[in-house]
Amino acid sequence: MNLKMLKVGIVTLLLIALFSTFGLQLNAQVQDSEPCGYASLEGGTTGGAGGPVVVPTSFAELQLYASGPNPVIILIDREFKGPNVLRLGSNKTLFGVGTKGFFNQIGVSIQCQHNIIIRNLKFTMKGVPISNDGENKIAGFNFDPDCIAIQADDETVPETERKSSHIWIDHCEFYNEDPTLMTDYDRYDGLLDAKNNCQYITISWNYFHDHHKACLFGKGNSDDFDRKITMHHNKFENIGSRMPLMRFGKLHMFNNYTTRCLEGNGLNVRINSNAYLEKNYYEDVKKPVFGKLSEGGKALLKDNIFKNCDRMPAITLPNALSQGASSLSGSEEFETSNFSPPYQCASITFPVVDVPAKVNQYVGVGKLHAPAIVTGINNAAEDLSIHIYPNPTQGLINLNAKHFWTLTNLQGQVLIEGHSEVLDLNGYTSGMYFLKLDSKVVKIQKQ
Repeated sequence: MNLKMLKVGIVTLLLIALFSTFGLQLNAQVQDSEPCGYASLEGGTTGGAGGPVVVPTSFAELQLYASGPNPVIILIDREFKGPNVLRLGSNKTLFGVGTKGFFNQIGVSIQCQHNIIIRNLKFTMKGVPISNDGENKIAGFNFDPDCIAIQADDETVPETERKSSHIWIDHCEFYNEDPTLMTDYDRYDGLLDAKNNCQYITISWNYFHDHHKACLFGKGNSDDFDRKITMHHNKFENIGSRMPLMRFGKLHMFNNYTTRCLEGNGLNVRINSNAYLEKNYYEDVKKPVFGKLSEGGKALLKDNIFKNCDRMPAITLPNALSQGASSLSGSEEFETSNFSPPYQCASITFPVVDVPAKVNQYVGVGKLHAPAIVTGINNAAEDLSIHIYPNPTQGLINLNAKHFWTLTNLQGQVLIEGHSEVLDLNGYTSGMYFLKLDSKVVKIQKQ
């Protein structure tokens, strides 16, 4: 029988990609193998650990891997272009490879889900088409033009289960348009918002820039859930407001760097919120920290630097680095908080004077390495020495030469090994498998 030889995209992974745990290394000074802060509490956040490592090549495949509750580690090695919405299920890790992972006009929805990790990915909604029936939505979707939206208000879910928790968002980049040029304040929504019953979230080492409204934690004054969020080592640059805006709940911010926000409003502690700010660095920010005194927002400021800032809380004045600063109006002040975080992150907390240099060095995408998972990924590469056909297959797989091969399922469990030129899958159920040939790994689809 003449079978058409099909060239297949080879995913060059080490065998350890299938049989090891998900471990990362960045720098000895910077903790990155697991989250610090709220995402580390109450059992911690492990994402897709223990599940298969997959590399989607289409948005449909990405959504398939991302849905459902089973653990999956999803490597993103390309740009996915929308407009579209990725609905992310529980027990998932999204991890960008190098600087290739890019969600362009694709909003990520986390709705009543838990145990999710998102790392090393770039996000923008710039230019996304919108419709407006009272408020802006992505055209064709009932979804705000957020880059990431964490919510827990799905009425199809029993009320007692409406909760999104244990989420770690790390080393990502979020942006839209320069707010001095894009003057429509409401053209986009948030870069990263958390509303309703959202708990145990850590947001770390992310770069937020060129946008009007960065982060909203709490939808409105009736959104009275006790949110618990940690933000550390993030950079905010050229942002107009909401860095973040906090309603209710508890917020711990340390070692964040906010800069070049000359018309920007920083942390806004609103109704019944409690914030603990330590060792953050604000530079060239119009109004770095403020509140709404009538709503009872609270904050405790400890060892922060305010340089060339304009309007500041009375407790920070006079200030040698912001000599021309004026005090907030009385209505913009806030109460002093007695909240302190129920955990320690001292091992990754830098002296405040070092924050700009450290954050600039390590923030955003392209700073993580994953030697325990990926040596290199080149999904589009062709290896002329290896051909398999047909793929997808209904039973037999033919190889163009003898190789020692190993067939595994998506969990990395070895199913069969051999060195023949034909592999018989007739006894296996339909689905996806990995075929390791020498040092290469190929995805096989059994029909």
